[in-house]
Amino acid sequence: MLLYLAFKNIISKKSSFVIILFIAFAVMLLVITNAVFDSTEQGVQETFVSSFTGDIVIRPEYKSPLSLFGDETPVTGSLTELPKLIPYDEIYSFLSEHPSINNLVPQVSGMAVLESDSEDTKCYMFGVPASKYLELMSSIRLIEGNAWADGEKGIMLSKPYAEKLKVKIGDTLQFEISEGFSSRIRSVPLTAIYEYSVDNAILDKIVLTNPETVRAIMDMSDLSSADKVEFSDDIEKMLTDFDLESFFSDAEDTSEGITTDEITVSSEDIAALENSYTNSSSWNFLICRADNPKKVKKLIKSLNKTFKENDWPCEAVNWRSSAGNTAFYLYVLRLILNIGIIIILGAGFIVVNNTLVINVLDRIREIGTMRAIGANKRYITKECASETLIMAFIAGISGCILGIIGSHVVSSMHITFSNSFIVQLFGGTVLQTSVSLQNLLGAFSLSIFIGLIAWIYPLINAIRVNPVEAMQGAK
Repeated sequence: MLLYLAFKNIISKKSSFVIILFIAFAVMLLVITNAVFDSTEQGVQETFVSSFTGDIVIRPEYKSPLSLFGDETPVTGSLTELPKLIPYDEIYSFLSEHPSINNLVPQVSGMAVLESDSEDTKCYMFGVPASKYLELMSSIRLIEGNAWADGEKGIMLSKPYAEKLKVKIGDTLQFEISEGFSSRIRSVPLTAIYEYSVDNAILDKIVLTNPETVRAIMDMSDLSSADKVEFSDDIEKMLTDFDLESFFSDAEDTSEGITTDEITVSSEDIAALENSYTNSSSWNFLICRADNPKKVKKLIKSLNKTFKENDWPCEAVNWRSSAGNTAFYLYVLRLILNIGIIIILGAGFIVVNNTLVINVLDRIREIGTMRAIGANKRYITKECASETLIMAFIAGISGCILGIIGSHVVSSMHITFSNSFIVQLFGGTVLQTSVSLQNLLGAFSLSIFIGLIAWIYPLINAIRVNPVEAMQGAK
């Protein structure tokens, strides 16, 4: 009976429809806004995860914020010497056998000047095993050339970067680092040119090259992770019988050549040497793809717990932490934009709330009459609350439906961006919306919340009024 009377009162008043319309419109705007931001967040995440961060990055513990680009402390803004991931072999073995890790690849990072015949530019060097890295980063597509094999030298550039340097496949480029009066220079052939699925200026800073070049240019010691290198019996005997002191005991100055017995090195020996060279334990990061991306947060927590239990000086972080300051700045800009939208919507909800308050205050005479004929305060409270909540419920449902329709309309308009900054901000060249259940529940809950708080204050004042004064319209 109470709900029937409340619903009948709502229908009998024109102001009720205005209130429902206001709340529904505000809910619709909130749903569409959150749909846009959810989509842009997903777009940026997918771009970064599939291009260079992966779902999870294992990095060494460090005194300053550390990303795949290096130490990006705002004070220095430069890449310093990065710590190694220790103990690499044990960490790699643990992660490779972890059931929740789908794939992983090691990386060593550095920053240097990349020189071509036409231009010199600073770049971020990502030293990676090429085939494994391309397998992990699904958004990278080779358009010219081929990746280098393990143990070979090579460099891969994005198409915009290659066009900027005016280079082509087969050209030799140089990495250079200057320290005081000395410099370290390494020449590397361009073996491939690639492109990303989404254009992003951040990605054009990255130069992919073989890890040995990065270690050499960064003057980083290279330790083999091989437990034992096996050679043929002849090589083993030669190394065992070799006496360094007796070898030089009869040495004297001479310009004549030294003749030794011929030593034959088999292909297996060469393979063993190459294996000991490429299986290095000198890495800065391990980039991982999770088996279930929706459980990354829980997986990171579990990994860090294991690292702590084993006293391994490393930590697991998500894609945003590993992407560095650039991703953080984009996050802050989106947050500021979101706050601005919330302020606008908040002002709208204040108007809606005031409308609901006035709606209750206008009923003081009605409330006084009801009390005069025997209605107690509890009954009046329930009736007013029921009316307000029914309006909020109808408005919330209507607003969510309109929001879903509006989001589909925005997506169907295929709004495109050409400005590189806006592309970075929205995570793609086309504006897309993504309505989630969490988005709808949040907007609907806000509608109910507005309905709950709208009647409390005016109703408390109304039921305190003397019934005779209320019937006369006084407060």
